[in-house]
Amino acid sequence: MDLESTPNNSRDPDSDEYLLIATVNSQDAEAFNRLFQRYSSKIYALGMKLTRNEQLSKDLVQEAMLNVWRKARLYDVDRGTAQGWIFTMARNRCFDMLRKQKRQPQCVTADDIWPQASDADAEFVHEEQGSFAAETTIIAGYCEQLPKLQQDVIEQIYILDRTHEEAASVLEIPLGTLKSRLRLGISKLRLLIGADQ
Repeated sequence: MDLESTPNNSRDPDSDEYLLIATVNSQDAEAFNRLFQRYSSKIYALGMKLTRNEQLSKDLVQEAMLNVWRKARLYDVDRGTAQGWIFTMARNRCFDMLRKQKRQPQCVTADDIWPQASDADAEFVHEEQGSFAAETTIIAGYCEQLPKLQQDVIEQIYILDRTHEEAASVLEIPLGTLKSRLRLGISKLRLLIGADQ
């Protein structure tokens, strides 16, 4: 883009158009920094208005201004002001971010799943631990009814919490054999548990 062939406001070194054209022509980092300083707070305000989310608004500033840097060569002085072009890019990027966020499942944190420890909660957790211990004892009784080879595999995987590879190494058996014994043992456990209920 040639500064000589552009309208008069594009020749003013302080105009947005001049700075944008300078960014295109010579990858002028100083011109881009001035644009960034002028528009970052305005784009942030636009983001807050559209998303009502501080982090998304901060991300919008970064991504929109990165797009300005990358796509400055697409700006056409004859089609509008630099400000209009920058805000259109920012608005479009914001809508892209909102669409992407809508498609992604919401993150679930541990705080969403586990209650905070209070006196009432501590009592509930204590009861749950007692119930878990009782269930573990019952399952251990069923495991004793399995053949020794299947017991060993289930103990390695579920009690000692080893990976299949680690358990096969400890038991000195091939991985396929371990998986077969595990599958048979679990199948027999299901039958034993189901028969008693």
